[in-house]
Amino acid sequence: MDVQRIQPVGNVAEYGGLRGMAGTGRLTAWFWSTDVWLPPGYTWDSLVQAQHFTYPNFSDAWTYPVIIAACFIALRYFILTPFVFTPIALALGVSSTHTRPPTPNATLEALFRRYRHQAPEEAVCEAAEVVNMTARQVERWLRQRASSARTTDVGKFCDLAWEAVYYSLYCVFGLVVLWDKPWLWDIRHCWYGFPEHEVDRDVWWYYMLALGYYWCMTTTHFFHYRRKDSTQLFIHHVLTILLITFSWACNFVRIGTLVLLVHECADIPMLLAKMCKLCGRRDLMDKFFVVFLLLWLSTRTGLYPLWIVSSTLFQAHVILQMWYPVYYIFNGMLLLLLLIHIGWTYLILRIVVRKLRDNQMEDVRSSTDASAEDDDLAHKKDT
Repeated sequence: MDVQRIQPVGNVAEYGGLRGMAGTGRLTAWFWSTDVWLPPGYTWDSLVQAQHFTYPNFSDAWTYPVIIAACFIALRYFILTPFVFTPIALALGVSSTHTRPPTPNATLEALFRRYRHQAPEEAVCEAAEVVNMTARQVERWLRQRASSARTTDVGKFCDLAWEAVYYSLYCVFGLVVLWDKPWLWDIRHCWYGFPEHEVDRDVWWYYMLALGYYWCMTTTHFFHYRRKDSTQLFIHHVLTILLITFSWACNFVRIGTLVLLVHECADIPMLLAKMCKLCGRRDLMDKFFVVFLLLWLSTRTGLYPLWIVSSTLFQAHVILQMWYPVYYIFNGMLLLLLLIHIGWTYLILRIVVRKLRDNQMEDVRSSTDASAEDDDLAHKKDT
């Protein structure tokens, strides 16, 4: 097939739902170049119009997940949180009290909005002169204001419960979907016959639900309390969305389902451990932590690099007998995800060392307010 004579731009524009957008033709043609995204000898036309298999429709990746994300947000905030998770949290004795806010002060409120509780010394001294307070009093006002703005333990419990429910159901669904798929038992089937892989309806749902969930979590990320690992978590969500979306576009769906499968199961005991901590059940928290640690090490630092990444790095090009740019793009993204896992593993192992040394377990991949930790340190300095 003469690749140069095919015009993939028109098909990609139709394929991605972009036809008719003025001024985007050249950009679309450049971005979706077949020389980058497809194996040699294939075009978007030849794949999309194939009769013997159904190629993934790219428009599905940015339409249905948006609808699913909206449904998740509505389910979470208007049904499960007020009518299920909150009553359960209160029944388990989770605290719902807020720290009392400080006396209102417009000048200090403006300072808080700009710097939160970490205002520089010059700004604190300047504000102290305006409001006729000492610098120490201004600092205490800012800390109290930050403390009053934090999410209650009930709010944290509801967030954790939502994630625990999703991951539990999604893991079960993933096992049901993939149990009879040959690539679950022999990863080389991810590359045999590529890219002419049929996308079954159950695999379609498995992908769309994951993409919808991560869009939901990314959209609501900045409306929640700031965790000590919030930046890593946000990068993880964005990277996951990119991996899912582009793997769908290039039909790396089989390897994508395996990545999703090994990534979700370890989060369940982690979330349960955090919920137990909020309930005051540290005995159960320690048990869930042990389960989490075993699952995390066996999946995120075991199966993921040794089974999946090693296959994409060392098996794919041998079986396909070809190299092309998207191969490097996806391997780079998978390796970046692995680096995030290594960073989290370091934090987790620090918790293990602290537990063995002090016999005191802290939060796992902490959901603790970053500002709360800073407030505690500041309070110790004051005393």
